[in-house]
Amino acid sequence: MQDLQSTIQGLNLSGLTNSNVAFMKVATDRGRSTAAGTLPAVLIAPLREQMPRGGGTNSQDDITYPFFVGIVAGDNQDQADNYELYLNWRMNIRRAFHAKQLGPLTVENIACWVEPGDAVDQQAFYLNLFSSWLIVQVVCRETRNQG
Repeated sequence: MQDLQSTIQGLNLSGLTNSNVAFMKVATDRGRSTAAGTLPAVLIAPLREQMPRGGGTNSQDDITYPFFVGIVAGDNQDQADNYELYLNWRMNIRRAFHAKQLGPLTVENIACWVEPGDAVDQQAFYLNLFSSWLIVQVVCRETRNQG
């Protein structure tokens, strides 16, 4: 899970500090504000995993771990301010994960796939926030045994 966080931090996205790439139980902007310097941020949170019936081998199961990856920033309903910057972050995050393996140390990871979400969340816009999100599907093949 921290591989997602470190991969996004390694993208060195302009205007985003590493401390504002946060892995959370539930993705929320609670406790984050522009005044405190904690926005903009990229929030990462796990979603319900999936096990396709018939996936895997005789001794291993295929399981997909989906993760919400959201870009959140203070916006004040500005139609142009930082729009290109945040969509560039979104594009780079998608490129970092889509049809790729997380890394050499994650031997169980077969591939990652990115499912696009809202490029701009209209409800957040009316709450003076910019919100854009993706779902990163981390597909793993895990050995069937108790740990």
